[in-house]
Amino acid sequence: MANEPRQLTLIKKGHYHLFRYQPGDEAALIQTLIEKAEDPKCSLDWFDAAVLAHQMGHRMAAEMQTLLKNKLGTAGGYKKAADAT
Repeated sequence: MANEPRQLTLIKKGHYHLFRYQPGDEAALIQTLIEKAEDPKCSLDWFDAAVLAHQMGHRMAAEMQTLLKNKLGTAGGYKKAADAT
């Protein structure tokens, strides 16, 4: 799971935007999104770039939660942050 390629997609106004990246290349993808949002020839705007970056962050958070659960769950001490009161 950790080394599998990732992708983000956005369909907007008849344009299909597909961004593929490897885990660890998230910063480079953010830079690409910035460049696309700044390019007046590209239909991708800042809101679209923010949505795609948010999707990527959400995916990363879910993967981290799974890794944490797998790591700590075997020791029996795992609790979600909201449950740790």
